[in-house]
Amino acid sequence: MSRRLAPIGLVATLAAALSGCGSFGAIGLGPMERSSKPVENDTLPPVASAPVTSSALPPPPMDPNAQMPPQTAAGTLPGAEPLPGTGAPAAPPPVSTASGAEIGRTDLLGGWTLQSGGESCQLFMTLTSWTGGYRASTRGCQSPTLKSISAWSLSGSQVVLAGANGVSVASLAASGKTQFNGQLNSGGAISFYR
Repeated sequence: MSRRLAPIGLVATLAAALSGCGSFGAIGLGPMERSSKPVENDTLPPVASAPVTSSALPPPPMDPNAQMPPQTAAGTLPGAEPLPGTGAPAAPPPVSTASGAEIGRTDLLGGWTLQSGGESCQLFMTLTSWTGGYRASTRGCQSPTLKSISAWSLSGSQVVLAGANGVSVASLAASGKTQFNGQLNSGGAISFYR
């Protein structure tokens, strides 16, 4: 008989605890008392505001570690339209190659096939600031010179690849947006393409 009393005692204890909550309706166990008083309209009067304008945002960087370009004196990003009345100078256009294709820093981002002295490996470029320009890395290279590449920079239509200390390893010229050819500082041809 004591086994039957335990669940009843539990139910009685639970009911006593819930009775302290006010009504069973407050916790969703029964019908709630409803007020017969109508609800007043609490809306606020309209407020005058300035007209809303829109402008295009710059594209997001491809590398999550990439840093945003520096802002101009008027507070706009290079390539973005200046605010009315600020007279911010326009960003310089990308550099044109001999073939007429325009090359910008973002054109160089990502993976490339790197070739030099019969060797082929991978070159990766990001917009993360690094000694000698921006961060670069190689994968699968056997040559100590190619393994040492850790930075890149764009100077006109020339891409300069640099080592860990920021010293130039090679200079390459754009043959188009997807092909760069040049010379290693130690001698020998070098190219990267995709």
